[in-house]
Amino acid sequence: MTLKKAFLTAITLASVSSFAFQIEVGGGPQREKFAGWVQYEGDKVDLKNDLHIHDKTRYFVYLDIRHNISLILIPLPNIRIEYLRMDSSGTGTVSKSFTFGNLKIAVNDRVYSKFKFHQLDTTLYYTPLDLKIINASWGFGAKVIDFKATIKSLTTQQSETKSATIPLPYLYGRVGINLPFVHVYGDIKGIAAGSKNYFYDWRVAAGLSYSFAKIATLSLDAGYRYQRYRVDNVDNVSADVKARGPFAALTLSVGF
Repeated sequence: MTLKKAFLTAITLASVSSFAFQIEVGGGPQREKFAGWVQYEGDKVDLKNDLHIHDKTRYFVYLDIRHNISLILIPLPNIRIEYLRMDSSGTGTVSKSFTFGNLKIAVNDRVYSKFKFHQLDTTLYYTPLDLKIINASWGFGAKVIDFKATIKSLTTQQSETKSATIPLPYLYGRVGINLPFVHVYGDIKGIAAGSKNYFYDWRVAAGLSYSFAKIATLSLDAGYRYQRYRVDNVDNVSADVKARGPFAALTLSVGF
């Protein structure tokens, strides 16, 4: 065996000698109560008063992978991938005139609106504090928003659609407290680039957990989530969108 091969073998063994691996999958319903406005080459359009967007209950799912793998003695981050479905629609009569792209809406026009704001989050994080009762994590990631807004005048039958893919980097933090059969946690993602481009997404929750088969834990959580997105002239779209509401989650965690 050459010196190079021996060195690589030693590094590999050192990296995985105390290997541990945990996979967590979960998801559940998310209530989404909307507020705010969007603007596309025209006027600010209120989600409630102008577009008559309804509050909805949608869902989220996630995959969380935790490990203790190192690459040449450098710990690799854990990874969490989460998808949130966020969309709604509404029909109503407008009380003011406005322009959305090339569409002009007059006072008392009947409009149909459809709004999509799906989100895919990828978070890389470390857990420097990991005790039996309390744990804390920090990291960074990217949120990709699949945005689409359609407004149709039922009076003139004209419509306008604007779609955009909006990537948002963020910082991440989480604190959790674990007691027998009970746990509480809170996490936040967010970043700011001036007073007109920022977002934050936080949630708090509490739940019950039960461990079985020595390697698996089943949890049932309930909590509250609040999101705000402020963007200024990203692909000709400006917006200040807020979504909030309770959520529930069923989670299965398996360790090796």
